[in-house]
Amino acid sequence: MRDLKVDKYGDLIVDPITHDLQIVDGVDEIAQRIRATLLIRLGEMVNLAPEQGTDYTNFFVKNFKKNIAQTDIEDAIKKNVPEVNDLTDITFNELPNRGLDVHFKASVTLADGTSDIAEGGLKLGN
Repeated sequence: MRDLKVDKYGDLIVDPITHDLQIVDGVDEIAQRIRATLLIRLGEMVNLAPEQGTDYTNFFVKNFKKNIAQTDIEDAIKKNVPEVNDLTDITFNELPNRGLDVHFKASVTLADGTSDIAEGGLKLGN
């Protein structure tokens, strides 16, 4: 698949020379879609796609349980990004004020049938 490329803030990236919107495809597009899935709260897009996103109920609690949060992330990714075969690594780094730094690696199947590793990260919370 192909999509418009966005930066870490979700803003569209414009090519500085041609002034065209940049396109992302292949493993980078899948990694971008995984990241977008994790940034959307489940139910946030009620009128567009209410099933899109991640359930954060178990993320921002007093006694954070990594294994429960990892299961919630796996469920969201496998439900919304069908190219993902397996999540090979999910790491969490707790930040001040109940923030969370998340990094993921996933084994994916590309459109041409080959396999690759999609990886990325994001910050959740404040």
